[in-house]
Amino acid sequence: MSSKQARIDAIADAAADWREPDHPPRKTAVADTLEAPNRWTEEALDYALNRWMQRLTPEALVDWLGDGGPAAQATVGVVHGPSGPLVGLRDAVAVWAEGHTYLGHAPDASPALLPAFARAVTDRADGIDATFVGKEALFDRAAAVTAQPARDDAGAIREACDDHGIPADRRLVRPSQRAVAVLDGHEGDEAQGGLAEDALLYEGGGHRRLALLWAPTDLSPDAYLEAMARFRGVFPAHEDTPGALQMQKAFLEARDEPRAFAEGLEFLVSRGEPTEPSPEGHLRWTEYAGLDAVGDWIDAHRTELGAVVAREPLHDQLPDSWPLRTPGDLHLPPLADEGGQAVATFLRALR
Repeated sequence: MSSKQARIDAIADAAADWREPDHPPRKTAVADTLEAPNRWTEEALDYALNRWMQRLTPEALVDWLGDGGPAAQATVGVVHGPSGPLVGLRDAVAVWAEGHTYLGHAPDASPALLPAFARAVTDRADGIDATFVGKEALFDRAAAVTAQPARDDAGAIREACDDHGIPADRRLVRPSQRAVAVLDGHEGDEAQGGLAEDALLYEGGGHRRLALLWAPTDLSPDAYLEAMARFRGVFPAHEDTPGALQMQKAFLEARDEPRAFAEGLEFLVSRGEPTEPSPEGHLRWTEYAGLDAVGDWIDAHRTELGAVVAREPLHDQLPDSWPLRTPGDLHLPPLADEGGQAVATFLRALR
């Protein structure tokens, strides 16, 4: 059995190779992902991979996971969700680093990236065991499960755990969640660009979907729309996105509801009540007269919210209990945020 430091070094070495877009295994996995049933673009995949791989350094991994290990090793099933191309990567990395046996299930939307990176890691360390299996085989063989399913699939994951005798304290199920942004009109270019990334990187989807922007009454959306247009200049929309938004655009026009959109319909913004609009890529701009109204809404929807995005100086005016994020960090969180700490604590507790 290799040491934990050796396993961490293997993960970091693999990540160092994968920071290069032309690295052959990465390039092949990206090409295979682009052929899968999803609406992700090569630019978005490369950006997400670059930022995740830059996080996986030996120092960052030790800071997150420490140098100790669990009391015993277990077979851990990781059900990777379909909402983003690398959903569950952090879970996988933690399982490998801790020395548990990893069973992964990759979704149809992202069938290649995680298995290819897992091969790169296992090739560098004898003590890392990583196998990808079907869902039924995963639940048959796993002694513990982590999962980040789509919201509608969380119940099925819990039911499968029940059916296979995996108790509640040996499962960590975190379904995809909603995110909202709270604006105050003082967002500069950097914050506006980060908000555009959070809203549009995965064509308006992602494990934490940002589709609702709370804005002060009478704040003009022009600067934020321009930031979205600039983002689309660097990260072009998937070819299917305009078609996906066309019906909703026509519906808004028929009802004469306030709306704005890119010239090529690469994104759509409507003004109205604080609801999550359809489809992905459609954003809602909701006005508020005071932050108390925003707080009441967030408190009422707290269980389904994974993040509240706001520029950092605004955090001091918002409750500490809210899951606050700064613009640009929504889909690519720090390793050791509360989600990462939950994974590490869960894996260390396994017996």
